[in-house]
Amino acid sequence: MNVEVHISRPPVSATLAIIGGGATGTMIAYHLLRKRRDLGVGSVVIFEPRTRLGAGVAYGSTDPQHRINVPASRMSIDTDKPDDFAQWFKWHSHETCDPEAFLPSGDVYPTRSEFGRYLFERITPSLVNETLRHVQDAVVAVQHDGQHWLIHTAQGTVFTVSDVVIATSHPAPALPYPLEEIAHDPRVISDPWAKNAFKTIDPRARIAIVGTGLTMADVVATLTAQGHLGSITAVSRRGLRSRGHSPQPTSLFGDFSTNPEQTALGLLTRIRKTLSLAPDRPWQDVLDAVRRQGKAIWTALPPTEQRRLVRHLRPFWDVHRFRIAPQVERALNLRSETGSLTVLAARIERAEATPEGIILHLRGRGGRTRAIRTDILINTTGPDHAGILTKPGFLSRLAQDGFVQKDPVGLGLWTGEDHAALVGGRPVSGLFIAGPLSRGTFGELMGFPEVTANAQSVAARLADILQISTHSEQVHS
Repeated sequence: MNVEVHISRPPVSATLAIIGGGATGTMIAYHLLRKRRDLGVGSVVIFEPRTRLGAGVAYGSTDPQHRINVPASRMSIDTDKPDDFAQWFKWHSHETCDPEAFLPSGDVYPTRSEFGRYLFERITPSLVNETLRHVQDAVVAVQHDGQHWLIHTAQGTVFTVSDVVIATSHPAPALPYPLEEIAHDPRVISDPWAKNAFKTIDPRARIAIVGTGLTMADVVATLTAQGHLGSITAVSRRGLRSRGHSPQPTSLFGDFSTNPEQTALGLLTRIRKTLSLAPDRPWQDVLDAVRRQGKAIWTALPPTEQRRLVRHLRPFWDVHRFRIAPQVERALNLRSETGSLTVLAARIERAEATPEGIILHLRGRGGRTRAIRTDILINTTGPDHAGILTKPGFLSRLAQDGFVQKDPVGLGLWTGEDHAALVGGRPVSGLFIAGPLSRGTFGELMGFPEVTANAQSVAARLADILQISTHSEQVHS
């Protein structure tokens, strides 16, 4: 006897929507469609305003000074093929005419745009066979009608889907509070990633940079390449500059996941002890081992200790973990040696705009105060994670509707181990968080190997869910 199962729901535009077509969203689509080759045309829709998938903020840069921060041999779309990008670039390097990418050590540091091109080539087959649809539009609202998710775009289109993955990039930078009064001054560059942000800067201009991490390094390299000769002063609370890679081959050293520490202080003590046990090894060996075991280390810490780690140790971790490419490091070292780059450890107390320039009033260690005058002020403080749900956009609307919540540590969105969005500790059906926005749960999700692994995990989870969903809607006999 045949029994027909009736589905009392309207047809949907797609099975899955991925919001964000940068590296994370592209890799999720890539792995999902490899796992679920039975999905039909248009089953997966990815929303990305940029022309090309895979680029995003990081890998959409066309600045030749912006290079990947780790060797090509450690970046790949697939953790099972760690040398995939390196092999791809080997076959395509003749097209780039970029001899600076190749170092005497044998390591290769291509431009970030090349990695974006690689990701796009890997996802192209899914676009060609139309199982993946790229909607070149921004998402302005995400709603739930009781059964399905409704995706509203800036151009007025509404898509109805069963499941949604939020794979957007980091939130845009925000000016530190003491600078808000001069935010609209044309001499203030609040977003260094904005197109042509530095094109009109006079080569002799005095420049102040707020922040001393990776973005500061990129800005200095870009300015130097375009002929800037004026003084640059970079300011941050601790005055820490991103470190470089070891000139010698490295290998992991240290066990931090067996009986993991329960406190931030205990973890710091353990890392320092491990470093002391290997004085002849590059410190990168130990820090890379910490990174590789990051999830086990992070999840073992109670929330109070996670917050303590973020508050006190994160700046030190960031400058050792997120290293600059050797080409960028050379540019910074040269500017420092010639005296045209100064890094200060100080807090900005206030700023004032005058006809002769912007004056920053600083308070350094020990309470000493000083003032510096600059022609251009550039903000490189990084993503505004604190404002992720307060700035206008679909995320703030989702939060107002009770579908997403900031994670307890304050690094992104609250996410379960199965990648589901959490509100009040309870999963939101059909809504998933991927990539760095979920690092409050998974810890180390800023380096590319970890982002790749996260994307593969999200794709595996979706493949299982879509399998169940498809199976439940079939007619059984």
